Amino acid sequence: MRVLLLGACAGLTLAAAPAAADWRYCLARGPARTVYLSAPFSTVAAMPSLDAGFGRMLDRTHRAHDPVQCPRAEDAKALHAMRRTALRYNREDGETVVELDWTPDRDAAERR
Repeated sequence: MRVLLLGACAGLTLAAAPAAADWRYCLARGPARTVYLSAPFSTVAAMPSLDAGFGRMLDRTHRAHDPVQCPRAEDAKALHAMRRTALRYNREDGETVVELDWTPDRDAAERR
């Protein structure tokens, strides 16, 4: 009985705890060998809303683009390493990399 009660309490605690935030950045390929990259950010938002948000910002700023991707990492250090690798790879491949100061929070604040 005690184990069952402890299990139920643990389950309630986990259900009430906020979701752990992912670290992400978004990117999309544009015309003429261009790649757009967002700033890194921490979020609990669902991937489809992030993809859509970055895509809307690109559309609002008249930047043609392919589908958006928002890779994730467990922590800020890992994400910054991933983003640096993407920057280096694309530049070495001859792409023009455009770094954009976009995050979902700043985007939402600007649209208010």
